[in-house]
Amino acid sequence: MILFRYFAREVFVTMLAVTSIVLVISMGWRFSGYLNQAASGLLSKDVLFLLMAYRLPGFLELIVPISFFLSIMLVYGRFHVDSEMVILESCGLGPNRLIGITLVLSFVVALFTAMVTLWMKPVGERQVEQLLAGQRNLTEFDTLAPGRFQSLRSGKRVTYAEDFTDEGELSRVFINEYKETNFYGPKNVNTLVSETGETQVDANGNRFLVLNDGYRYSGQPGQKNYQIIKYEEYGQLIEREVSEKRDRRQRAKDLDELLNSTNVKDIAELQWRASVILMIPVIALMAIPLSRVNPRQGRFTRLVPGMIICFLYVVSLSSARSGLGRGNLPIEAGLWWIHGIFIVITYIIFRMDRLGLLFTRVIDRFRPAAAS
Repeated sequence: MILFRYFAREVFVTMLAVTSIVLVISMGWRFSGYLNQAASGLLSKDVLFLLMAYRLPGFLELIVPISFFLSIMLVYGRFHVDSEMVILESCGLGPNRLIGITLVLSFVVALFTAMVTLWMKPVGERQVEQLLAGQRNLTEFDTLAPGRFQSLRSGKRVTYAEDFTDEGELSRVFINEYKETNFYGPKNVNTLVSETGETQVDANGNRFLVLNDGYRYSGQPGQKNYQIIKYEEYGQLIEREVSEKRDRRQRAKDLDELLNSTNVKDIAELQWRASVILMIPVIALMAIPLSRVNPRQGRFTRLVPGMIICFLYVVSLSSARSGLGRGNLPIEAGLWWIHGIFIVITYIIFRMDRLGLLFTRVIDRFRPAAAS
């Protein structure tokens, strides 16, 4: 039990450090994408941190298994480099016991991953869908940022305000919108400029933009028949973009929905979630022989080959899931054959490692005789 606690502490502390580093990098990259959308007026800045919080389980789904694999490689590699593993083996820690300890650790990680991928991730994805659906119903004035040109998703209107207040009062407003007469022909352009403006809501809930002291220019570029109107007050209805109803993505469906579904994409998603969990003990066993290094070589000698094999495992599962969802792979085969391939690879790595140890012991046995 003391030995198990020692292994567990070293592996899980290293796993926590690796997970934190990879998670910060991944979420930082995703957050930068959300910031770009907020700067373009596609998202409100109020929902950015909520989106990141709800997307957290989706990041952990793959980061936790890969970090667990890397932690075993790093910890066991350090044991070999510092000769701790040799001492432990001389005290009775055989290969079977090491495999048993590793499998127990992988079972703990698999339980946590199962909770993330089967429960937390679907809940978070559903919350993300609700937030994004609400953002699609916002007008450009709900996401307007001072001093920035922002366009509608349709690209037919560009809005600019130098400054605005929380009460909806705008200053130095510029609005440019057009209507296509035909696909290749000139466009009818309406341009509004004003010193001040504000948004108002009538009794029916309709929202209007009321501009004060400005000009309205309308016409076609390249033509001289522009119409210029000077106004003291100009009102315009702010139409909300009607977003079409979208089906719930497979990532947002809970376990019961996937189990009762006959849709190929739902079956692929269900097998993917199960595969992420089943992958953990396989890569944990794979890390045992890959972490065995010569003290002269350093503990990072086999880290790169191990990472390549692990990422090939993940990429193969992801590609097979896509092929299964598109109907390019038979539903009967599913994703299980990939696990079979990497189980065989793990067995081969174990055999090669034991053959290498046997060859080393034979060389060491005959080396004194040859020297004499």
